[in-house]
Amino acid sequence: MGLPEIYISFETAAVSAVKRSSRGVVALAVTDATKGGAASAVYRSLSEVDESKFTAANYRLLKLCFLAAPSKVAVLRIGSDEADTFTALDTLDFDYLAAPGLTQAKVISYIKAERAKGRGVKAVVANATAPDDEGIINLCAEDIALTDGAVTADNYAARIAGLLAATPLTRSATYAKLSEVVSCGAQSDADAAIDAGKLILVPNGEGYCLGRAVNSLTTVTTAHGAAFRKIKIVDGVDLIRADITRTFREGYIGSVLNDYDNKLLLVTAINAYFKALEGDVLDKTADNACRVSLSGQRGWLESHGTDTGEMSDAEILRANTGSEVFLEASLTFCDAMEDLTLRIAM
Repeated sequence: MGLPEIYISFETAAVSAVKRSSRGVVALAVTDATKGGAASAVYRSLSEVDESKFTAANYRLLKLCFLAAPSKVAVLRIGSDEADTFTALDTLDFDYLAAPGLTQAKVISYIKAERAKGRGVKAVVANATAPDDEGIINLCAEDIALTDGAVTADNYAARIAGLLAATPLTRSATYAKLSEVVSCGAQSDADAAIDAGKLILVPNGEGYCLGRAVNSLTTVTTAHGAAFRKIKIVDGVDLIRADITRTFREGYIGSVLNDYDNKLLLVTAINAYFKALEGDVLDKTADNACRVSLSGQRGWLESHGTDTGEMSDAEILRANTGSEVFLEASLTFCDAMEDLTLRIAM
């Protein structure tokens, strides 16, 4: 594949990024031994689901999951060994996991491990004790009643996973309406709950909606600041990482010589991708830019026996780094309007 085609691939990914972000995929893991039910199945709408192949409780979960119209719902039936379900998840392309049939601690550990590998998957869990991770959305609610009856928080996680998967990057899920909720136990201190990384349900005068759309991350660092507590921001980071990884894998690996000129062409293509996301995902007033990494190049050279002490920055940037490409980028993501301060002078 030639370089012009690769450039076009980045542009195509950017143009479709926002559209794809609103059509995410949910993985739903359930315990269901209904006769004739497949071990795994993918549905694009509720109309494709054969109600007779599921228990009434699990069909209700599917109805909840499809309320916000995610792109697909991949259903996995849990067998005698939970490990088999996690193995199936390894090869499944999904954005959000809801797994009321799996041990919650194992779900949390699995998502954390997958994200550590660079895989942008997330899970909605219920009333967990401080999971503290950007990939874990901790739905904290009690006594939820819907128009068709009561539901536990771990089962209602299917609804939240579907809603988050269907929320485009141009908006936040904060205050997303939950018209099916009739009542819910009140939080004693909603602000404190949100600060503790809890996704809560709140009354909005007409019914109920989501509170501030935060994940469970509470420990912020220099690398992962407070912005990473927002579900919208993490979704944007995951989408960009996945797009660049996929395009590089499909268009560059084994196809392009790793010299400085080609590194610059790759940087140019990635910067064009960033530019196309400005105004929807990235802040168009910021300097969103990718560049060849000076520190990455220097580290590689030093680790391979080259003393860079007498080399200029330009020489280091142009140096041959075998098959490895070292890039770095600075990005500023756009959040959605959530807070208003209005001072009126009279």
